[in-house]
Amino acid sequence: MRQFQPGQPILHAYILAAADAEVREKESMSLAAAMLCTAIGARPCGQCRDCRKVLRGLHPDVICVEPASGSKRPVFKVDQIRDVSADAYIMPTEAQRKVYVLRQADTMNPAAQNALLKLLEEPPRSASFVLAVERAESLLPTVRSRCEVIRCNTEADALPAEAVQAAEAYLALLALGDAVGLLRFSREHERDDADAIQSLLTGILRLLTAHLSGDRPLSGLSAEDAMHEVQRAERCLEYLRSNVSARHIFGVLSLTKPNRS
Repeated sequence: MRQFQPGQPILHAYILAAADAEVREKESMSLAAAMLCTAIGARPCGQCRDCRKVLRGLHPDVICVEPASGSKRPVFKVDQIRDVSADAYIMPTEAQRKVYVLRQADTMNPAAQNALLKLLEEPPRSASFVLAVERAESLLPTVRSRCEVIRCNTEADALPAEAVQAAEAYLALLALGDAVGLLRFSREHERDDADAIQSLLTGILRLLTAHLSGDRPLSGLSAEDAMHEVQRAERCLEYLRSNVSARHIFGVLSLTKPNRS
């Protein structure tokens, strides 16, 4: 359980990323408790009235929102985010703020994410948000930029080594503008199963995110190119979720970036 030390600010929006659903739920509620905790020391204290009610799932100012069901797969729709936005301007019942926990927030469609972005850019002072996801990279870069990302480093979060190596190889070819190499890479991987392709795309997004943040620069990719590639990889992830063929996905990935050197 993450704790905030005295004097450490708590922001209005977090992305809580964990592959394990139980870990994601537990840590999301712990984060919500920290946001409402009234203790002077480390938060959440687990002892104050607000902490106890949050951790028991009884606090009226912690609103858990789940994606709509009824279709082939759960998905957050734009109308749900608009409802959250309208409710966020209603004052809390007991605490100083309301906390909205969006479970499976990575199922938001682009329209829902853009609606949420507007709320994150100009949030009511009395509202905070926890976006619970499997992988932070599944959300748009603009949404991620408005939140602090907390990653729960469970074993399940780690990508297979071969996926990381493949992502590194792909980005190296892309930086070189090696059209033949990209085509060869795509043909080698287009028969991979859906899990392997998802791991590859996630690896690409993690490397690009680290490049943009300066944590792990990639040679030959400008910030503009990297943002373009983030959008392309995210589009391919959306294709994968929509059961678009692997051949089509790798056809998109094999396109050479503009050579600006």
